[in-house]
Parts: sequence; structure tokens; C-alpha cells
Amino acid sequence: MKPKYPNKKKRKGFWKRYERASIKDYRKVWTTAISLAKEQGVPFEFSKRGRKPNLSKEEYVAMAVLYAYFGQDFREVEPLVKLLTVKGLDHSNCIRWFGRLNPKYVNSLVFAVHKKIVGIDDVGDYIADSTKATCDRLKPLFYRGSKQLEHTTWKLHILIQYIFSIGLLSIVSVFSSKGEANDSPFLRNHLLEKHKVEKGKRLHADKGYFGKENIKVCKRLGLRPNLVPKEQEYSDSYLRKYIKKEYDNESRKQNRGLVEGVFGGMQTETDLRVRCRKPKHRDIFLGLLALKHNLRTYFRAIALTIISYFAPTPVL
Repeated sequence: MKPKYPNKKKRKGFWKRYERASIKDYRKVWTTAISLAKEQGVPFEFSKRGRKPNLSKEEYVAMAVLYAYFGQDFREVEPLVKLLTVKGLDHSNCIRWFGRLNPKYVNSLVFAVHKKIVGIDDVGDYIADSTKATCDRLKPLFYRGSKQLEHTTWKLHILIQYIFSIGLLSIVSVFSSKGEANDSPFLRNHLLEKHKVEKGKRLHADKGYFGKENIKVCKRLGLRPNLVPKEQEYSDSYLRKYIKKEYDNESRKQNRGLVEGVFGGMQTETDLRVRCRKPKHRDIFLGLLALKHNLRTYFRAIALTIISYFAPTPVL
């Protein structure tokens, strides 16, 4: 009996590009993270009192990137850091220095890598979406008069762009919140920043982001909002005019599903599970997952462009 879903062959040239990208090279990730931290700075200073830290500030940032990038716990990161630096760092200190980062700083690293990616080729419209991550902590839930336990959830909000020529997705901005939070306010308050968006581009988002305030913020930033309206009648003339004259459903169909490629990759790699207990640590970890995606995209983009530059010219 033939399998229902037979394994598909990889597209031509896949393994050549995969090997060149080296997305699972520990040393490559480590040195790239250190270089990135040197460019962007570090959000903490060493105390002048007490014992001198074993690692440099940039190496502490790289340690946190390794933790999220390879999905290891801090006890596994401890010997890995020693292997890469020949310096000892106890896993309890790994946790302490991990907590010295902050979500805003991680977001700046994500955007820094995004700028390197888009410098390779032209990019398409913006797409906003969110997904839930499951924490390992349980919380009580009262359902039909009985007390039950369920896992706490956290939510990852992202803004992405698609790179046409190489078919890759890059994250522009990232933010995280509690899993029950409404998506809409985070788009205008955290994901959309003037220095991060390019005027004239469309912004696609689903019904959860539809609203007068989001539309106005998009236009104020020079974007063309393409937010899916909810299936209801609106008395507001501003929203009725937007739905009738500005909303493009065909464009939404062509772009909206692309963001699932980012979430699908995260689901495959980490099952979108968060082991951190502190809310701040959860925010940092999810931000670092976005950074992981951008670093892998950057490695692949470089490999693709190198191959295209040195590929033999076809004989016509």
C-alpha cells in the first residue's frame, strides 16, 4: 500500500545551500552573536565591586543567544560555553546573566539582523500576526464549578517581511505578552515603529487587528493598511469607507499565509514551549526565538547569494 503522503524530494540545490549556510554550527552562531552585540552595545555594565566576571559583556549576550538558538537548558549551556571560550561559567550564573537582558534590547538585535537581510535584496509587504507558546507552569481554572489545572500560556507578536528573490521571511519587530492578551493594541503600541517601517508598503493582518486606531496609526507612518474587516455592519463612516475603497482582499490572500512559515519553523524546532518561570525571562526567551529565526535566515540568505554569484552561466 502506498503512503498517503509520500516524502517529497528536496528542491534542486537544497542540500548545497543547506551545507553552505551552516545554521547549526555552534562556533558560527557564537561569533555572530558576539559581533552583533559589539555593534549594538550591551544593556548592562559590570559592577566595580566584587570578583571580576569570567566572560566579556558580549560573551554573556552570546551565551543567552546559544541557550535559545539550540533549545538547550542552562546545564547544557554551561559546558558548551567552556568549550567555546575555555572559561568556566556555572549554570546558575548563566541564568543570572540571561536575566540581565531585556526584551527591548533583544528586539533591537532582531531588527539589526533584519537590516542585514534586507540589504541583500528587495522585500515585500509587512505582515503582522501572533501565536501562543505553552509554559511549564500550571494555573488553576474553574470550569463548570470544578477546579482544574491548565498550562500558563504566553504570546509572541511579530511583524515580518518577505524577500522575493530568495523566498525567505525576516522578522522586523517582536513583542511578547500573556497568552490571553488582545492582539490589536500591540500592533500600534509596540510592533509599528517609525524607524523600522518603509513608507508605501502594505500591512496585512487578520480580523484581530482590525480597528480605527490601527488604521490611523498605519497611515500616519506612511503604510497602506490591509486589515481584514470583521463580518458585521459598521456605523462608523470612516471604517465603511475603508472597507469599500481601501481594503484589498486579493492582496491579503496572496500575502497573509506567509507568516505561518515563521511560526511553523518555531513549532518544529521548539514545539513553542517555554521553560522560564519569570515573566521577564519568558519575554526575553521568545524575543530570542525571533532572533534565532532571523539569524538562520541571514545565514541562508548569504549562502544563497554566494551560490548565485558563483553559479555557472547557463549555455543558451
